Amino acid sequence: MKFVPEILGSCRFEDCALTVLAAVVHRDPARRRIVVDAGAIALSKDRGPVDIDSACGYGHVLDLEGNDTGLRIESVSQEHGTFFADSDAMFKSLKVGSRVRILANHSCLTAAQHSHFNVVDKNKIIDRWEIHRGW
Repeated sequence: MKFVPEILGSCRFEDCALTVLAAVVHRDPARRRIVVDAGAIALSKDRGPVDIDSACGYGHVLDLEGNDTGLRIESVSQEHGTFFADSDAMFKSLKVGSRVRILANHSCLTAAQHSHFNVVDKNKIIDRWEIHRGW
């Protein structure tokens, strides 16, 4: 399935800039489930346009370079997100402490939950932008 904003015509995958850096905090080998330290507070609970993509979950799991892995955050609690690693190779590559980037479904809600943005270029932090609060 294509990236949902592309279907809606709102943007292309390459146009999306806001991601949340998350760490793998638990692995369940029997079910190939991965738990990361980014849940509803970090990502929001917006499931996006489920009428277009019923498997949209709570965000796309990207590698550190920003490439889509094809995996989606399937469930969130307050502080954790979980997803299914669909291949043995993917599961083995995601060890506890590994980092991934999550492209949340709703960047506005996601951005509002954080105190600042780290501006990244080629995996290097080049600036830090404080979030301005209030209307």
